[in-house]
Amino acid sequence: MKLKLSLLTMGLMVAFSSSANETNSTATNSIETIEVSGDFQQESLQTLSASASVFGETQITTRGASYLDEILNSAANVNFTAGASRGRFVQIRGVGLRSQFVDPITPSVGVLIDNINYSGLGGSALLFDADQVAIYRGPQGTKFGADAMGGIIDIHSNSPTQAPSLNLKLGAANYGTHEAGVAVGAGLTDTIAARASIYQKQSDGFVENVYLNEDTQDLDESIARFKLNYAASDDLNLDFAYHHIDIENGYDGFTLDNTRQSVASQPGQDTQQSDAFSLTADYTGLSSVDIEILTSGLQADTVYSYDEDWVCADLAQPSLCEAGLHPDHIAYYGQYFDKYARDHERGSAEVRVKSKDKSWVVGIVSRRHDVDLDRNRGKHGDFPAQFKSNFETQNHALFAHKVTQLQDDVRLITGIRVESYSSDYMDSNAFDLDTDDTMVGGKVALEYQVVPQTMIYTSLNRGYKVGGVNGEALAKAKDDGITIPQSGFTFDPEYLWNLEFGVKGQSEDKRHTLNLSAFYMHREDMQLKQWQLEGVQFAGFISNAGKGTNYGLEIEGSSQLLDALSLQYSVGYLDTKIEDFITVNGDDFDGREQAQSPKYQYAFSFVYDVTNNISAQLGFEGKDDYFFSDSHDAQAPNQNLINASVSYFSESWSLTAWGRNLADRDVPVRGFQFGNDPRNGWATDTYVQYAEPRVYGLTFNYTL
Repeated sequence: MKLKLSLLTMGLMVAFSSSANETNSTATNSIETIEVSGDFQQESLQTLSASASVFGETQITTRGASYLDEILNSAANVNFTAGASRGRFVQIRGVGLRSQFVDPITPSVGVLIDNINYSGLGGSALLFDADQVAIYRGPQGTKFGADAMGGIIDIHSNSPTQAPSLNLKLGAANYGTHEAGVAVGAGLTDTIAARASIYQKQSDGFVENVYLNEDTQDLDESIARFKLNYAASDDLNLDFAYHHIDIENGYDGFTLDNTRQSVASQPGQDTQQSDAFSLTADYTGLSSVDIEILTSGLQADTVYSYDEDWVCADLAQPSLCEAGLHPDHIAYYGQYFDKYARDHERGSAEVRVKSKDKSWVVGIVSRRHDVDLDRNRGKHGDFPAQFKSNFETQNHALFAHKVTQLQDDVRLITGIRVESYSSDYMDSNAFDLDTDDTMVGGKVALEYQVVPQTMIYTSLNRGYKVGGVNGEALAKAKDDGITIPQSGFTFDPEYLWNLEFGVKGQSEDKRHTLNLSAFYMHREDMQLKQWQLEGVQFAGFISNAGKGTNYGLEIEGSSQLLDALSLQYSVGYLDTKIEDFITVNGDDFDGREQAQSPKYQYAFSFVYDVTNNISAQLGFEGKDDYFFSDSHDAQAPNQNLINASVSYFSESWSLTAWGRNLADRDVPVRGFQFGNDPRNGWATDTYVQYAEPRVYGLTFNYTL
């Protein structure tokens, strides 16, 4: 592999150096320069010593995307799961959570929106008026800490400007889908600029409940944002953001026959009502340093519920309700409904001290996160059994980041973060558990600007994820019919080492860009979900395996093939292994691939400018098969999808006809393996939830 990478590096150097002397003077098209802020400063993606994918407004519009999971297939080595109304659990390079039920969780992949931490609240990732979506792969421990062991997703909405601005979006699609959004901005005074936006989307969804004759996986999502910039003085700048999110989605994703036709008598919900703010202050009035202060707060109420057996038990509908009326179902199961209502409260404060030349940053951060859970589970018509828990966490961290210019073309980047974590867990089963840990992460990277258009880097990063409490195991610890080992009550932190080599090149005329990253990750005390199964009773809990390895490649780029034809592409290769993991049921998973880790992924998108005003796009994307879980052998099949769009652009408005999954493939986005059908004697089977089928629509945008 080293020889191949060296040859590729030399090839890039020659190619991009030669292009400087062979620039086509007649070319008028070029690829825009993308700016990111992954390493504490705004810089070009081509100078960032990390692997990242960035999506702008144009890419979001031409895909007809309104939510994060509708663009993730275009990013190398990025996967996601649903088990909800949206694909809100993200995995990067095979690292990331797949679901949440009773357990209080700390995600491996964080989500920031306008500097507000929405990690674990993936339903918040609505994309209207988003200026940029950046996906950073690998541990981002120095800057983001415990929420970013696998990576971080950083979303920024459009900022206010002094110039008046307007963004109007209207859209319609099949499955009764319609959306509308408007954003307006202007300078209120010479020193104050504001921007406000509001957006709503409604859809019947892709599941028909043939028993209730309703659309029970429907979408009803809205978001309002307000942003304010205040240049208080020549030395002080303030940025304020406020979000209100209201999501009232249905959830009815699974059936016994793995179709999109449900017979559930009690379909569930996937809802979120949240209010959040961020305030950033930049002070540059000191002679030697600048000071940046970041604060944020969030309050959210979420409900996640579902029909546990996925069936009806109506004597008037014996055919539709065959499984629910089966004698074994009535005797051993019944019409169970499960509901998880959570109240989230979060707050953070961070102070950064930066040198005037941006060569170093030191800082301190404090965060708190409190979650109250109220779970109600019971048979239809009976008073539900209630389980309550409270989980309070505090994180305090010190960090430092330094850029050292060793030579004109060589930079050394070093960073360290020391983070203390403590939690307090209490529940209605009278369990009272405390945990605390101190974790250390950081980064060392060497960047070499080989020629003006080509940079190579090598880096070593250490990320971490906190330990915690297995709420589901504790909730069932005193139940009859199932025994939870005491070792399943808590679990330890996980650490991840990431060794990476990268090449980033761009032709002088900016018509061709290529980014390559090769990585090797070593996971220590790997956190894995396993299940205690006893009859029809089950409980899931997280435990620490010995270790795991993840290694692979990411290649992303764009090329202006002709003046009228361009190509955007991404290719990912991923090889993963679990080591030293035997479940409580005696299953040995040593040497098996990790869950949600397809060996390959690809996305190619060709854009052809038919005229100065008309553009057509054709995209192909796919991924290899992969395991749904680390605790069973059910797999998602490989997938190959086709997307397309045609857009008309005028000076101030555009109209886009778009389609995704045009071949109408059935693509599973969540899978379980257990016995849930009394008609076959509760035999173990695989049950899946499907992603969107063929969808197509029209989107109108007006900008000023």
